[in-house]
This record gives sequence, C-alpha cells and structure tokens, in this order.
Amino acid sequence: MLRDSHLKALLMLACVGSLTTACEMKKNLDDMHKSTVEMNETTKRMEEKTGELDKKSESLDNKTAELYDALRQGNAALLRKEFLQQLNESKEMAKKLSLGVKYFWAYEFQLWSMQGLDNDHRREELASSAAREFIREIHEYAPTEDFISPTSDDNRDMNFLALVTTLHEVNDKQKNRVDPKGIEHMSMLSLIERALKQKADLDAGRISLNDLKASSYDLLAFESKLIQILQARQNFILTMLVAKASNIDKGLKNKVKLGLLGMKWTLDLSKYNDVEVNEMTRYLKAVLDTRKILKDAGHAIEVDDTIQKVLMNGQIAKAKKQADVRAAAEGQIITYIQQVRSAAVVTK
Repeated sequence: MLRDSHLKALLMLACVGSLTTACEMKKNLDDMHKSTVEMNETTKRMEEKTGELDKKSESLDNKTAELYDALRQGNAALLRKEFLQQLNESKEMAKKLSLGVKYFWAYEFQLWSMQGLDNDHRREELASSAAREFIREIHEYAPTEDFISPTSDDNRDMNFLALVTTLHEVNDKQKNRVDPKGIEHMSMLSLIERALKQKADLDAGRISLNDLKASSYDLLAFESKLIQILQARQNFILTMLVAKASNIDKGLKNKVKLGLLGMKWTLDLSKYNDVEVNEMTRYLKAVLDTRKILKDAGHAIEVDDTIQKVLMNGQIAKAKKQADVRAAAEGQIITYIQQVRSAAVVTK
C-alpha cells in the first residue's frame, strides 16, 4: 500500500510538472506571438513614416528645383541685360568681343545642369527661349539686312559684329557637365546651323513643320537675318585674320597700300609663336565652317572688297627651322588659306 501511495504521489508530481511546463511554453509562445505582432505593427508604422518622408523629400526636391530654375532665369536675364548695356557703352572692339562672350555664356541653356527640372525637353525649351531673345535683340544693331562692312566704326555695327563673331561660344559650365556624358555642346551658332539644316529638310519634304525644333521655328521666322549674321561673321573673322597677318590695322597708310594700291605683303610665320599660329588656324577654320553653313543653305559668300584684295595679294613665308609639330601647324594654315582664297565669293 505504501508503495502504491508513493507511486501515486510521483505520478501526481509528474503531471503537475508537465502542466507547469506546458503552461510556461504556452506563455512563451503567446509572448513571442505578441512580440511578433507588435514588431509587424512597428515595421508597418516605420514603412508608413518612411513613405511620408520620401514624399516630403520628393516635394522638397521639386521645390528646390523650381526655386533654382526661377533664380537662374532671373539672374541670367539680368546678366545679359548688363552685358548688352556695357557693349553699347564700350568703344574698343576687343572689349566688345569680350562682352559678347559673356553675353552668350549667360543664356540659360548654357547653364543646363542635367539635374532637377533639367531634362532633355527642358534643354530644348531653354534653347527656344534663347533663340527668340537673341534674334530680336540683334535687330537693334542691324535693323535692315544690308551688308555690314567689317571695318565699320559705327558703334551699332561694331556691336553687331562683336555678337556675330562670338556666336560659337560655349560656357565652361556646359562643357564640364555634358562632356563626361558625351552630349554635344549647344551654342547660338549650333542652333542657327540646325535651323538652316532643318529648313532644307522642310523644303525637300523630308520633314514637316511639326518636326522642327522649337528653336529652329523661332529662328527661321527671321531667315534673312540669319544669313546676314553668318555673312557678317565669316567676313569679320577673315578681317581680323588679315589685319593681324598683314598689319593692315596699323594705320591708314597700310590700308591704302595694301587695299587700294594692291601692294604685295608677306605673312612671315617665323614672327609668330605657337599660340599665335594656333589662333590663326582657329580663325581660318571658323571662316571655312561658317561659309559651309551658308553654302549648304544655298547662299553665295559675301566679302568686303578691300579685305578680299588684301587677302589675295598676300604671300606666305614659313619658318626655316621648325619641329614636326610646328611644321604641321604651318602646313594647316597654308591649306586653310588656300581654301579661303580659292572660294568663289561676291565682293561688296
């Protein structure tokens, strides 16, 4: 009997222990479930908060982009106005050319950043805005389409010549942003060239009016002004080159001798350093490139009569001793000069 009592007691303790263990396990499972539910709820709240934060961040980015765009527009417009005012007040051509560079650098498409609102569409919008402004501003300096002499000392003519000569300028900020991406530079000259090419496609029926870029449409509304601009550009750049090479700019005596009397002169390349030779090459290339745009658009090349005479009367003397690089540079100048001289032109 005693043994049975002990056995019952042990069984009772075992049952109680099992029940206790079971209760503790249930409690632990319940606690784990509760913690899991609470964690899920916490995670959900965190996701909601993160989503709200993302929306606020996106909203802030949009507002910042809008603010930058508005500030850029206002500041750039003020700078262009200031540069044109200084252009009008300046008397020296070198200063006017410097201001022309700054003027074109201050157009918004030059400051396109590829960030915020600055997508490809926005770049074309900025180009269109610039084209509309420029083609109307230039009318102040050349209200008619008459030939403008590259040697004119009229202030309005000089302003016009300074601006058409610096059409190609590209802001360093644009270069630094687009060059790593392999995106082409955009300048007022490139916009004019594109407009005339699209005009040729339009005339040939290859595109429709709706296919024109917005800037092309704005520029082609004044096609005759575009031609006048390009004629004046190639003519004045050629004049700068001839003036430097022949010393025609040193006084009236030289102008009479070289121009009216048709005296021979020599471009002695040995008198110019490598930088000067390189600059002459750039001038000549700019003349040839501009003339190509005109010819592709179906227009004859117009050149000042005196400048053409001086150009044709020039001779070239190479440096006697020269390294291979220098020889190549001088050879390039000679090739370009021959191309310029052999071109069919109309003198004015």
